Amino acid sequence: TTLESAAAYAIFGNGGLYYEPTFYTKVTDQKGNIILEQKSQPKMAISEDTATVMNKLLQTVIYGESGTGTSVASSVSNMRLFGKTGTSSSNNDKWFVGGSPYYVVSSWCGYETMQDMPSANLGIAKNQWASVMSKIHGGLEAKDYPQSAYAVDRYYCAETGGLATVACESKAVGWYKKGNLPDVCQKHSG
Repeated sequence: TTLESAAAYAIFGNGGLYYEPTFYTKVTDQKGNIILEQKSQPKMAISEDTATVMNKLLQTVIYGESGTGTSVASSVSNMRLFGKTGTSSSNNDKWFVGGSPYYVVSSWCGYETMQDMPSANLGIAKNQWASVMSKIHGGLEAKDYPQSAYAVDRYYCAETGGLATVACESKAVGWYKKGNLPDVCQKHSG
C-alpha cells in the first residue's frame, strides 16, 4: 500500500529508523489541550551507513543525468529529495515514492481492476507526488539528512566498477560503506 511504502522508504531519510505509520500524532481541543497523542517508538531497521548510501543512490533518481524522476526536482527547491519510480510489468500501475528530510510521500496511480494505463497518464504518480511535496514544504527551512560517518563517496571506474585510478578514462562518484569499498580497478591500474 502507499502507507506501507512511505513507511518503508522513510528509513532512507532518517538514519535507518522505522516508525510504524499512524494517521495522526496528536489531537488537541480549541484551547490546545492534548486529547489524543500517538507516540511511536522507532526500531533500527537498517544501519545508519546503509541508510546514507541508499539515500544518496535514491537522490540520483531525481538529480542524476539519466534519473527517471528528474521532473520532480523543482517541487521542493530548498532541500535535496530522494525518490523511486515504479511501474508494474504489465503497465497497470504507476508509483512514485520519495521524500525530504521532513516528509516521505508515496503516490500510486492505477485502476481497481487490472488494465493498461493510457500513455498520457505515465507521469501522473510523479506529478501527484510533486504537488503534495510542494504544498507540505511551504515555509519550511532547509534541512539536511543525517549523514553517517561510516559512509563515504569515492570515484569509481565506470567501465569496471572498481575504485578509479588516474588511468581510468570514465569515472563517476559512488557512495559506499567504509567497510565495504570495492577493490581498485585492475584493468587501469598500470
